[in-house]
Amino acid sequence: MKDFPPFRLDLVNQCLWRHPDRGDDERILLTPKAFAVLRYLVEHAGQLVTHDELLDAVWPNTHIQPQAIKKLILDLRGMLGDRANKPVFIETLHRRGYRFIAAVSEGTGALPAVPTPPALGRLVGREHALGELRDCLGKISGGERQIVFITGEPGIGKTALADEFQRLAMAQLPGLRIARGQCVEGYGGKEAYYPMPEALGGLCRGPGGESVIQSLAAAAPTWLVQFPALVKREQREMLQREILGATRERMLREIDDLLEAVTAASPLLLVLEDL
Repeated sequence: MKDFPPFRLDLVNQCLWRHPDRGDDERILLTPKAFAVLRYLVEHAGQLVTHDELLDAVWPNTHIQPQAIKKLILDLRGMLGDRANKPVFIETLHRRGYRFIAAVSEGTGALPAVPTPPALGRLVGREHALGELRDCLGKISGGERQIVFITGEPGIGKTALADEFQRLAMAQLPGLRIARGQCVEGYGGKEAYYPMPEALGGLCRGPGGESVIQSLAAAAPTWLVQFPALVKREQREMLQREILGATRERMLREIDDLLEAVTAASPLLLVLEDL
């Protein structure tokens, strides 16, 4: 437990607690990435943490847009009630990185009780939506591609629904591959199709990842070059020469060819969050 009043960072339950003036502590849920970024900053309190250092710590061996860090810092400031122009917790050092400036101490009190999460498979009130997703899964089993949009206001459980469907799909379709990428609002220049490298990186690190890398080399060199850790230096230099002058349109054609190759032997569930 790391204390920086009125907050406590719970390293066991991976959440944030806020101690109000009255009443019990309030639990603030964090996404895994948001928790990882906050934990790294808190554990390096008082020190400059560069953008590259955060990328290496939270997204190792993964191609990710720097805007992802900016978005997470913005979200964390909102949870902490912090302001960029008058920070109390997270200070921005222009073009260099961030520094956690609040005093941090080791928590010694008892851990607050964490509510028991609902059992898997008991997503309340979403039976109709899950039924529609199951119908699409049946069509996928028959070789028919499906595109599904989960829409609604913030906080209604879209991610929970997607997670539950992912669990059901894995149980129903042995060998199913799953790739997830998150769309992050850009603050400046944007990279073409940048949610896809995150999804592809997960595929490359997952079961059968070596075959995905081989497919990338054969069908999508403009995408493979974005993963320098996956190729040797000589191959990387060769790929860079090969894709010199590549266009966004070529990237689009190549990702189409890659998905055809990857799904030839087993189905793929591609989840793009926050479109």
